[in-house]
Amino acid sequence: MDFTDVVVTALVTVITAVITFLGSEIKKNVQARTIFNVLEPLAKDAVIAAQKLGVTEYLSGAMKKNHAVKAVVQALLDAGFTVKDEQVVINAVEQAYAQQRDLLKQYPQKKED
Repeated sequence: MDFTDVVVTALVTVITAVITFLGSEIKKNVQARTIFNVLEPLAKDAVIAAQKLGVTEYLSGAMKKNHAVKAVVQALLDAGFTVKDEQVVINAVEQAYAQQRDLLKQYPQKKED
């Protein structure tokens, strides 16, 4: 085997490894982009659902937030996504609450007995 064959074999091996790595990274980025595209509407819906639940049964603010976070995480899991950083979901839920504060006031909350 001469030197040229060794160089070509090494380059093919390196190029194959790089293409495989880039392919996996692109796939991860597409999945991450998809999660971020669906995260905002999921968080908004979960916040509204938690607020509506507070109409019929007493829920503290922390309980509503927890309910909304769990709903978003479960929806992502049901769609085939894994949630490695729950803080991202928590941030999305908090942002959705802040953006919809006036809308949420239309649902009178049940008082603690």
